[in-house]
Amino acid sequence: MSCGTLGGSPGSTGTLPSQNTRGGNTALVHIAGSTALLPLAAKAANLFHQHYPDVQVEAQGGGSVIGLRAVVNHQADIGDSDIYADPVLYPDPNLTDHIVCVGAFTLIVDPQVGITSLTTQQIIAIFTGKITNWKEVGGPDLHIKPVIRPNTSGTRILFRKYVLGGLKESGPTLTSDSSTAVLDAVAHTPGAIGYVTTTLVNPTVKAIGIDGVSATEHNIQSGKYKFWGYEHMYTLDNGIDATTAFLDFMQSAQIQQLAQKLGYIPVTAIQIAQQR
Repeated sequence: MSCGTLGGSPGSTGTLPSQNTRGGNTALVHIAGSTALLPLAAKAANLFHQHYPDVQVEAQGGGSVIGLRAVVNHQADIGDSDIYADPVLYPDPNLTDHIVCVGAFTLIVDPQVGITSLTTQQIIAIFTGKITNWKEVGGPDLHIKPVIRPNTSGTRILFRKYVLGGLKESGPTLTSDSSTAVLDAVAHTPGAIGYVTTTLVNPTVKAIGIDGVSATEHNIQSGKYKFWGYEHMYTLDNGIDATTAFLDFMQSAQIQQLAQKLGYIPVTAIQIAQQR
């Protein structure tokens, strides 16, 4: 159904059926999970509230695993995730997947490192501690400092599966999963390397390719670039309520255009039929 059928079109304000309430008749939709999807979820939440002032949508990060746990434990209405929910870990048959877009991820380095790409084998060697100086891969004589995300990170799970070939990273991890924390750590740590969604990359870091291939929509479409994933919004309680209306809103032309503007990729643009 379209958002416009629920009490008003996106160009106007409307009234939606409430679910969780906070203060008077205000409905509350709580979102938690992926920090890669958070930029889009947060902006969509604000726009949705403009269209439907009687609904407050709160979007928080924490990591994909945190989001999945929150929704199955009824601590969130929507659990954002970079990964599919493993039915062995999340067996509830009512858990429903809503794919909203595709996220591209990229390695980022301290700009003074001065390299443009690493091979898959070099990346594996760096993140498993076998290569420790940038001069070993054509960079300056500078100690490599990998920024490792916690196990709750869906981005880390994708990185381990599609880039590291299932191997585990070695070294200390961040205490909490935050894409902006990774970005800041790489930007302010000489010799650092990490990985984030392309939507967050800015001039404080340098995005580099994998095997000479950069994280572009074209390279993902062609199958040349492997570090990407579908962005999911999981729910348990499905029906005609504020949560359902927000999920419809995520699929609207307004939000899909916003997603592209922020650097996400439409699901329809990716023809590779595989779970990630």
